Amino acid sequence: MSSLRAEKIGDELKKEISLIINKETKDPRLQNINITAVKVSDDIGIATVFYTVIGESIIKDQSEINPKVLKKFSGMIRSKLSKTMQIRRVPVINFRFDESIEYSENIESLLNNIK
Repeated sequence: MSSLRAEKIGDELKKEISLIINKETKDPRLQNINITAVKVSDDIGIATVFYTVIGESIIKDQSEINPKVLKKFSGMIRSKLSKTMQIRRVPVINFRFDESIEYSENIESLLNNIK
């Protein structure tokens, strides 16, 4: 069960991370990232950031960004968040490709095949 505080922090993280990507990221591999959701653990120690890549395929294997690049990027984001957010401890950020769009497309095509 997710706490209300964790949800509020997740919403704030989504907004702040999107701003950092749009305004401060110079790496062309990371400029097209779209943050779809942020899930924060109840103890606010870990934040899982779900992303898609704008202009790329919705299939994970075709548009996922290198995990090493995202690991370095998450450290930079966490550092910038510590300066902008009024929070005691900024959570560790883990990036995951958002497969929900691909999943919903698959379900939609299955439903269309039934008709």
